[in-house]
Amino acid sequence: MNKLQKILGAGVISLPLLLGGCDKIENVLSKIPITHIEYSNVLQEDAEVVDVVYSPSRHGSGAGPSFGMDMDGNPTMGLAVTSVSIPEKYAVVFKCQHGKFIVEGTDNEHKDLWERMVEGQDVDVTYKEIYEATYKDLNNDGKRDLVERKLVKYDFLNAQPKGEQK
Repeated sequence: MNKLQKILGAGVISLPLLLGGCDKIENVLSKIPITHIEYSNVLQEDAEVVDVVYSPSRHGSGAGPSFGMDMDGNPTMGLAVTSVSIPEKYAVVFKCQHGKFIVEGTDNEHKDLWERMVEGQDVDVTYKEIYEATYKDLNNDGKRDLVERKLVKYDFLNAQPKGEQK
């Protein structure tokens, strides 16, 4: 940012102060749209376990020839070392009234879920909806109003076999 931009920016911010104080600044700032993340309350849905999947870890390394070209377009040959380190992964596929979804991960929380689920099992799934919400002052009262609220994803919380409470 150059010096002129800094001076102009300071002028834009300080002008409302000179003209009317903090209320004016708040009124100006409330016109700028602000988007942030919002979460729904905890929601519940009935689901069925369609599949439980375990992918073991894979580790190893190897070496083999590599072929390429140098900056002048001449062919080159060398040795390439390849290393693989993939952690084990746990996944559960659920089917609910809206379709199928998968919950997967490599941590103990996902392992615990995977261990508790059985194919064909009826479960209570809990989750939250995650939204991007945009606010802006629409009626010049200095307060931001909801302009848009967009569902961007679901935050899976847990699944319990029917009849079990935790």
